[in-house]
Amino acid sequence: MLFSRIFGGSLSEPRYIRRTRAYLQEARMAVLEHSIAAEYYQSSAEMYSARAQRLEQELHEWEEQALRRHSAAQGLAPARMESPPAVPAQMPTPSVIRAA
Repeated sequence: MLFSRIFGGSLSEPRYIRRTRAYLQEARMAVLEHSIAAEYYQSSAEMYSARAQRLEQELHEWEEQALRRHSAAQGLAPARMESPPAVPAQMPTPSVIRAA
């Protein structure tokens, strides 16, 4: 009785049940690890999306200035470039799939 309380389980428990308990614990740890990884990759995707937006805006501003300089050098009225297509503020979040 004391032995089973200390080591948590019965000696009469079949080996496949003990093995199943170990597999269950491994599966639970894998779920935790993959959930942590999913959070990391989601935050990385959001960061790179914001970076891409900033870089697109910087390129667009530079192109507008270059066009104005070119037009001014030729004595033409400055042409107005269209703004780049609107990018959604936040990319859709993929759902997290958890395997049992």
